[in-house]
Amino acid sequence: MKKISICGRDIADFTLVLPTIPEPAEKTAAEFLKRVIMTSCGVNLPISDKAADHGIFIGSRETDPDIKWDGFRIRTDENSLYLHGNIARGTLYAAYDFAEKYIGYRYFADDCEVIPTEGEAEVPANLDIVDNPGFSARRTTCHQHTTSAEMSAHSRLNDCAPVGEKYGGVEPVNGACHTFDSLCPSGIYFDEHPEYFSYVIDEDTGEGRRIRCSNDTNEGGQLCLSHPDVIRIVTENVLKQLRENPDIKIAEVSQCDNTNYCQCERCAAIDEEEGSQAGTMIRFVNAVAEAVEKEFPDVLVRTFAYTYSRKPPKITKARHNVIVRYCTIEACSRHALNDPNCPTNADVYGKEMAEWGKMAHQISVWNYITNWCSFNAPFPILTSLRDNARFFADCGTIHFFAECNPSDNAGGVYPQLKAYLIGRLLWDPYMSEEEYERHICEFLRAYYGKGWEEIRRYIELEHKVTADREMKCFERADIGAAFFSTDVVFIPGLRDFLRIQYVPTAYQPAYPGNYLTGLCGHIDEALAMFERAYALAETDEERFHIRRSRASLDYTDLFVKSRIKGNLTAEEQKEYEARVAQFHEDIKTYNFRLNVWTNNFAGR
Repeated sequence: MKKISICGRDIADFTLVLPTIPEPAEKTAAEFLKRVIMTSCGVNLPISDKAADHGIFIGSRETDPDIKWDGFRIRTDENSLYLHGNIARGTLYAAYDFAEKYIGYRYFADDCEVIPTEGEAEVPANLDIVDNPGFSARRTTCHQHTTSAEMSAHSRLNDCAPVGEKYGGVEPVNGACHTFDSLCPSGIYFDEHPEYFSYVIDEDTGEGRRIRCSNDTNEGGQLCLSHPDVIRIVTENVLKQLRENPDIKIAEVSQCDNTNYCQCERCAAIDEEEGSQAGTMIRFVNAVAEAVEKEFPDVLVRTFAYTYSRKPPKITKARHNVIVRYCTIEACSRHALNDPNCPTNADVYGKEMAEWGKMAHQISVWNYITNWCSFNAPFPILTSLRDNARFFADCGTIHFFAECNPSDNAGGVYPQLKAYLIGRLLWDPYMSEEEYERHICEFLRAYYGKGWEEIRRYIELEHKVTADREMKCFERADIGAAFFSTDVVFIPGLRDFLRIQYVPTAYQPAYPGNYLTGLCGHIDEALAMFERAYALAETDEERFHIRRSRASLDYTDLFVKSRIKGNLTAEEQKEYEARVAQFHEDIKTYNFRLNVWTNNFAGR
């Protein structure tokens, strides 16, 4: 068993000490340490609410000025160990961190927990560690997080995570977005006051008309942000929401999910002056925020810098109680936003993000870490994942949302690794390259077994062959996103209707020039790496993990790489068609969906 000493004494001499009336998350911390220490060291520590000569004291009722947000402190004196945050969630994180540092504990995934039972560790006297997060609000929609309270807690996610008070709860953040229509509903006001809503000008005819505000991405519109009645109505509804929900500390005032912004004379004049549609947006939100501050001085008003409002205004800065959420939906995901070798990012998105850091006191980021066009295709973004986290922190970001596909297990070759790493990065965006590599290798070793280095070599390969490619979060790898005829008359809704019907099929044509062209040229090499890893696996879980990860490469080989039936022998056709049939059986087992359209509308 593992031998651990604290302040020079064997861990068996210690008692886990809780406050007299402990918070649920403090109880979780004590029970967690009791279980892990018992498994690792073979020592069954008692849990008590009475002081002990040698205690592991969990939680404190005194505010620690050095602790920020849900950070924590790990401290020893000559006799005892103290684990605490300023809130119970921070105390739980202190328990997790202690186990990681001194026991070697890791929670890589719900089916991959590591508790070492060999070796020695010493927790010295007079130790003092303070660890604060890089972002105050941390959220992902990785399937591994949205479906597991424990995984979310170990990843230290605190925004819209599925954790109750047992794991310390979440930040009092309103998870809503695209709220314009709920704050000034078209259903109530449009018929009598169409002037409250977007005036849009037809590019072909030059004629203008008012349209309803809604989240219909094609036909919906926005609010007229320069109309004084709209400012009044939205402000009244925001204040009403805050009065009815006093725990909420973020009021969401954000554009609907379409690009039909108002082009009336007043709005157009403001946007011309500001050099961006963010001009009307920030002036409008500032007016709401000014009223909010008078009644709710500790509430922030959040809005988007998204699509048409993404470019910062020239003149108007966001008020100190406004938080601007910058969305990277059009940026290249393969490279960091400030990568000088990526023209799209360096010339546009990196500059915009840095400029928002000057035009707003509070910055939030909505970053996209999946390929919505093809969940099963490889999506090599591990390098940019780390580099972007650091860049966003440098720009003053306090809230970070990493959006992924939440409803299924697909997501390139290693979605579980991606989920583990993003949790680490949201806590510590300034980790070194060496630390990041250590996290990757630790995960691979535990998750895939003795053949993990083959998986690491594959990751290097997929990043190498895509190094010069730009990849966005709606990047076409296959014909699924282009699954519609281009030579028919325009029919509203036809494109999405046809996309929903997509099923990857044997001998389907390759999407020309797709971003995985380079990987397709090395697909046999990549598959061989997984074969070797599988041969070295020792447990059924390791073999399952390898097969599930390999499915992304099978998808690439079967449906992204070009195959012409007439060029194959009868035996080759039979083998290929059998693999296609097996793939469709496998993705049912693995709970893989195909893309955002089939997922949302057909459940596939």
